Amino acid sequence: MSRYGWTTPKARSCMLPSASFNSGRGTHAVCCKRAHTCCALNNRRYHGEKYFTHSSKELISSSSHIDVRPPFTRAAIRCVNVIVHDTTARYGENATLLCQVTETKDDLTHIIWKKKTREHPAENIFFGIRPGDKTEHQNGLGNRVQFIGNFKEKNGSIQLLRMRLLDEGIYTCVFNFFPSGTFGADINVTVFVNPVVYVKGEEPVAGYLETTLASCFASNGWPAAEVIWRFGDLENFLRTETNHTVHPNGTITVVSYLLGVPIKQLNKKNIQCVVKHTLQDEFVLKYAINIHYPPESVVINPDSLTNTKEFQCEVYSNPEPTYIWTRVNKSYPYYEGNKLPVPNLTPDFNGLYICNASNKYGSALGSLYVSVHTESSSVCWSLFGSIICGLLVVAVFIFKGKFKR
Repeated sequence: MSRYGWTTPKARSCMLPSASFNSGRGTHAVCCKRAHTCCALNNRRYHGEKYFTHSSKELISSSSHIDVRPPFTRAAIRCVNVIVHDTTARYGENATLLCQVTETKDDLTHIIWKKKTREHPAENIFFGIRPGDKTEHQNGLGNRVQFIGNFKEKNGSIQLLRMRLLDEGIYTCVFNFFPSGTFGADINVTVFVNPVVYVKGEEPVAGYLETTLASCFASNGWPAAEVIWRFGDLENFLRTETNHTVHPNGTITVVSYLLGVPIKQLNKKNIQCVVKHTLQDEFVLKYAINIHYPPESVVINPDSLTNTKEFQCEVYSNPEPTYIWTRVNKSYPYYEGNKLPVPNLTPDFNGLYICNASNKYGSALGSLYVSVHTESSSVCWSLFGSIICGLLVVAVFIFKGKFKR
């Protein structure tokens, strides 16, 4: 670890000479003014555009020219190029932290890794590497850290296993060389947590006041997901409100509430919740609006006008109602279900039938009056045949309907 206490924020490659110093014998180039290149100049060192001394960490200059005495030659300048890459990882997966030094023939004595994370904001050493690829673990990460580099090749790359959100932060690889000293670079490690996405449906009762019709969740993600609704041609009837909740573990839950006046015309209308998150494609959840209301407008129809086998009771309601048929002057239900079967259309079937459709919000009634008159079927059959007999069978159906809550 460097006793000078400074490291670079990034590293890439050495540029053409751009900084210089005045030795008293003319101006000489001193490697490059690149943020990721560290150079040593005997007992003075510069880093990027800032220049420090070994003993006092004194900031000498921030310009491209510095006056250094006693005079030095170009041979005294040693440059180290630290190559790193910021990295991202999904929660629970592995993260590879690449860090390698080039452009130096100095002897590498050891490599250390430091970190400042969500879990431990104060910088601390957690891993060390020595000649022969010997490793040392510190501060709790244990076997979650694996060395994947090569000490002889000045490659200090590591892999962090089973990433947690608490592992997100800044990781610093530090190389110690002899005789030039210590050089390092920072790596920003970002951990993404895919949110749990779902729609929570509501069952509002039809009315005239705005209420929540549905809620779309992107739960426990990082960073926060974007949640929107697609209304289609319903945008004049609906609107949204969005809420963010930050959890103790750092994840964020985003909820988008779908608001509107619960009118019956919105029932079963299709809309979409769309969730966008950093590491996954657009996630689309389809939803049908669910408005509850009592049965109304009962309609009773025969299955056929010429050969009736059943009558069907139909009504608009949500949820679906239960149906009970009763016959006037009978003390028990005649039939359950929305269909009233007719075994034989004879005078025995004459009477007034009531269809009662009900759900938990109300009920509606429909009535059916049946009157069947016939002549002697044997005479009809023998004299006029089936067509005339059909005309002699007269069924009078009278339908009435009403509803109540």
